[in-house]
Amino acid sequence: MTLRDTSPLADEVYFRRLAEMTPSERVNIGAALWAAGDQLQRAGTRRLYPDADDAEINFRVASARYGPDLARKAYGRQ
Repeated sequence: MTLRDTSPLADEVYFRRLAEMTPSERVNIGAALWAAGDQLQRAGTRRLYPDADDAEINFRVASARYGPDLARKAYGRQ
């Protein structure tokens, strides 16, 4: 896979570094990226709903991620 906005040399360095990583390093990076995305989504949701409590934010995030039907079932809402 070649990244279109990246030079071939940068691609090579990037993919070489990925190949050199241990599985746990790759998992840790993935977990950190997921956590960063989660924080961004929650911050955006809080900005849209500034008066919402944590339970409401959790419900709205779940609704955005998994769809409103599943979120309602998971959170016991009608």
